[in-house]
Amino acid sequence: GVPVLVLCAPVLVACCSWCIMLLPFLLLHSAVSLPARRAVIGRAASLALGAGAGLAPALAVSEISETVLVPPADPASPTPQRAQKVSVDYTLWIGGSDKKQIDSSKGSAFPPRLPAPFVFSVGVGEVIPGWDRTVKQMRAGETRRVVVPASLGYGEKGIGPIPGGADLYFEISLLELKSPPKLTEQQLAWLSSHAEP
Repeated sequence: GVPVLVLCAPVLVACCSWCIMLLPFLLLHSAVSLPARRAVIGRAASLALGAGAGLAPALAVSEISETVLVPPADPASPTPQRAQKVSVDYTLWIGGSDKKQIDSSKGSAFPPRLPAPFVFSVGVGEVIPGWDRTVKQMRAGETRRVVVPASLGYGEKGIGPIPGGADLYFEISLLELKSPPKLTEQQLAWLSSHAEP
């Protein structure tokens, strides 16, 4: 089966005008072109918890709850630059990190899937806003437990099997920062005219 991914860009699917604005940036052959999508039902199957009986209370509209589980190997190492590619491992749960796991880059027995770190460009809308805001503050070797509110995930509509209003429970490990991108004037202009997610 197709894995529920943690990051495709729902923006590209749901909003034609946004997609048109992104094209000049995405079509350029460079370090910040979109990586091959892992599969899915939408931007990120980074989706998760549902709103309903027995589930954890919803977070404030723009609040991201974070706990550092493993500190970075070097506390003085750099955090990702905007448009820089990073490699991460993640696991996503519904209803809480002790509840049902619905996706992971670490592989699974059912459906069968080999481990495969997820690679994306930070701060350009390739993933849900909650991911961009979290990963851009992390350093290589660091692992965080993160709860992303629905407003920074899939909103009130949800996606696929993920209900609307769902908060998303992740464990994210920043494995590597790729070499800083060499951007063209067109890409720099795109970045300057589009606020970070």
